[in-house]
Amino acid sequence: MLQNLTLPLLINLILMFTTGKFVSSCIYKEVGDKVVIPFGGENIEAYKELRWSHNKRRVYYKRGLHIKLNEFKVDQNESLILENVQKDKSGEYNGIAYNKNGSLINSIVHQLCVQEPVSEPMVIVMCVEKGVNLTCKPMNNESVVSWMKNGIKAKGTQAVLHVSSSELKSGDKFSCTVSNKISQKSAKDVEPVCSDTGSHATIASEDEEMEIQKICLRRQQGKQ
Repeated sequence: MLQNLTLPLLINLILMFTTGKFVSSCIYKEVGDKVVIPFGGENIEAYKELRWSHNKRRVYYKRGLHIKLNEFKVDQNESLILENVQKDKSGEYNGIAYNKNGSLINSIVHQLCVQEPVSEPMVIVMCVEKGVNLTCKPMNNESVVSWMKNGIKAKGTQAVLHVSSSELKSGDKFSCTVSNKISQKSAKDVEPVCSDTGSHATIASEDEEMEIQKICLRRQQGKQ
């Protein structure tokens, strides 16, 4: 736990002392949100030149009282304002301020991570030899999955959870929860019903359960 907490701090300190910039951890926001990228610092009145860049491309430039470039608005604290933010606005934001002598007096870097809220997942159950495979869908690279068995957190953080026949009892109910940094949703409970031959599968949706049963029946008939 201590290592998990101190590693990001050490990285920030190294970056701050080697580059002169403070790099913040990611600011997570949902698509459509209003985002304020803070500039901070003291003696704002001493700022005679202010620059903001996004992924090294300049998006705001003010020299004295004259604003020469303003793709985004800036508030009274020189913080950058993004309205109705979209995923393509994720990335590195760098704010730099100079005094009247042209000396650097403040520099800061923020990482913005814009995410879509997760969709409601469902659990697909597929009977296999000596057990059952539970698959939580949909998933993407930004999502984290957790599993519940009979209302109690189960082991497993992968999209597919295997439950052996010896562990599976009649009436057992399973559900998965999908989350990212800005949202979380859970699937409806499913109650797997499997025979030793693995000829039956069920999922949270009754219509899709019936369709899978038909597929399994056709497979059985094809083997006969």
